[in-house]
Amino acid sequence: MFLVKLPFRIAALPVILAMMAVHFVAAIIAGLSSVITNILGTIAIGTAACIWMFRLGTDADAYGMLAFGVALIVFPHIAEWLLNKAADLTGKLIAFVIP
Repeated sequence: MFLVKLPFRIAALPVILAMMAVHFVAAIIAGLSSVITNILGTIAIGTAACIWMFRLGTDADAYGMLAFGVALIVFPHIAEWLLNKAADLTGKLIAFVIP
């Protein structure tokens, strides 16, 4: 059985290295951009609150701005979840290569 799995293990090594490099770069980008998107999301939600409190626009404007702000705050969490799933897949490949 060892000889049957050996070519697949050898073929999985470059895939593991590529996935680790992509994960490293994506984690840095997601971490840095999450600061910016959270600031912009907070500003958008504050703008929506000002629209409601001071009647600066219609309710549709306020809802649109609120949805935009919430989306900006949620997107980094979705990216982090996807990166965690990719890291789990990399871990399973490593466990396959190194039994």
